[in-house]
Amino acid sequence: MLAVFLGVALVSAGALGWLGWRLLQQDLALESQRRRDALEQAADRAAATMQLALAELQGSLASPAAARTSLPAGVSRVSTGPGLAFVQPAGSIPYVPFPRAERAEPLEAFAEGERAEFARSDLNAAAREYANAAAAADPIARAGGLARLARVQRKRRDADAALRAYAQLASLDADIGGIPAALVAYAGRGSLFEETGRTDELRQEGAALGRDLRQGRWRLTQSEYDFYSDQASAWAGAKRVEDRHALARAEALDWLWQNRAAVGAGVRRAMALSAGPVLILGQASPDRMDVIVAGPDYIAALCARSLSADLGCALSDPEGRALAGDLRGDRDVAVRAASPNGLPWTLHVSPPAAATAAPSPRRRLLILSFIVVGLVLAAGWYFILRAMSRELRVSRLQSEFVAAVSHEFRSPLTSMSHIAEMLATDRLSTEELRKKSYDVLVRDTDRLQRLVEDLLDFGRFDAGVAALRLETLDVAAVVRATVDDFREHVANQGYGVELTGADEAMMVRVDGEAIARAIWNLLDNAVKYSRECRTVWVEIGHERGRVSIQVRDRGLGIPVHEQAEIFDRFVRGAESTARRIRGTGIGLAMVRQIVRAHGGDVRVASEPGKGSTFTAMLPALPS
Repeated sequence: MLAVFLGVALVSAGALGWLGWRLLQQDLALESQRRRDALEQAADRAAATMQLALAELQGSLASPAAARTSLPAGVSRVSTGPGLAFVQPAGSIPYVPFPRAERAEPLEAFAEGERAEFARSDLNAAAREYANAAAAADPIARAGGLARLARVQRKRRDADAALRAYAQLASLDADIGGIPAALVAYAGRGSLFEETGRTDELRQEGAALGRDLRQGRWRLTQSEYDFYSDQASAWAGAKRVEDRHALARAEALDWLWQNRAAVGAGVRRAMALSAGPVLILGQASPDRMDVIVAGPDYIAALCARSLSADLGCALSDPEGRALAGDLRGDRDVAVRAASPNGLPWTLHVSPPAAATAAPSPRRRLLILSFIVVGLVLAAGWYFILRAMSRELRVSRLQSEFVAAVSHEFRSPLTSMSHIAEMLATDRLSTEELRKKSYDVLVRDTDRLQRLVEDLLDFGRFDAGVAALRLETLDVAAVVRATVDDFREHVANQGYGVELTGADEAMMVRVDGEAIARAIWNLLDNAVKYSRECRTVWVEIGHERGRVSIQVRDRGLGIPVHEQAEIFDRFVRGAESTARRIRGTGIGLAMVRQIVRAHGGDVRVASEPGKGSTFTAMLPALPS
């Protein structure tokens, strides 16, 4: 039966597991397909959003006025041609590849001053001549005069006068030898501070120059920009700081300028440069260029805003180099390739790793359902196995009980049968032998009677049909009477019972006969397991509003693992079975039934080899 049950349980568990695995696999496949469809739709929407954004950028090339108001952050418009060169927004690119249109200085305005400065070494006369030139109406003449005046003042060791000349020079919108006047003023002031050891002012001048260079205040070539940037960082005493996004736009413009003849009239290109990824849109030819240049910040922002925050976005150029985001090589990525009329880059849309790993609510419900079914089955199997094991145990205990009862009946019956036969055949020759035979018959008859009564009482208590006749009694008197009867019963075996605490009346509502039966069983149990020590101690007392009746012996004792089971029916200790001590296994079970029927409880304290103490607790009546 157990084998059949285990087989059915294993088959059902295997079928449940296989069915669950199949359903989970199907759910995973369905969820993966739905996730893939959603990813493809998101990629289509992102591609359309990017195409629209690029079309808007392309449309901003319609006029310079459109670029002044509609260019997003990170985007510059650059236009060059005959008589035209501008960058919008102003200062958004730190350097440009095309040179400035230079206007020659009016050297005749400075001739007399230079003769006085260099030929005659008359610095005062030179200063007067240069001051006159600085008052001219022509900005270039004024700039040249101020620059030369500042130089002469430095030669005269008049630093304050030189600084005043540089301050006027910095306010002019003109060039000196192809260099912006304000930049010449920066260079002059910095060199003056450096010569005079004015370190704090030198550092401030270097920081201000570096800031203006990064903001694209002047139209410089790359070599000029690098030279003055290095000079500014040296004066400031700090590492050179750059705007990576602006440098990327400048590098893209330089690349386009160098290749403007080869790229063709229409430019629509995304590329990864050393300063970062860039996008170029517009028109380019050898003599004219009108383009939109977008840097890394715009590309990254466009990639991010084209998709929801829970999706990953990455862009790559036609050569496969990353422009934005992290390129992933797994199969979950939706790809939209670059096309001539569509996107200048390849779009990669991927689900975030956390979202991919998270199970769907449907799958969680499915897993939870199988867990609940599995737990229910496991609980059912556990209780069935437990019931079967208990039935097997009860069957074994009943068999042992039948064997024990048969032995208990056989011994006195054999003795009675033998004596009766001897009396019937008149084989007892003397009166004394016949008297002893009668005593044996009485003793064995009493033993059989008690055994039968125990069995009948246990059957009634176990079936719950025993009716208690409760009355208010002095339980101490009941214990005294029971102990006295038991002393006479075991006196011929050499056992004695010591009773303490029975002098005080203890009123309890009990069935006197049932309580006496329980105490007798405890005394009989103590005698059976106390072969060496032939004294049993009985003590009556009060404990927390209840009456306690203790029966203590110094017998075999009970192991801890058996103490929880000895009050069960038919259970006997392993030591008592090994030593062939008589008993049926119902005495202690009936003690617990009787005590609990009175609203009390019974407990045991025992240690192998040191004896046992059984305590029956009965509720006392209020005094």
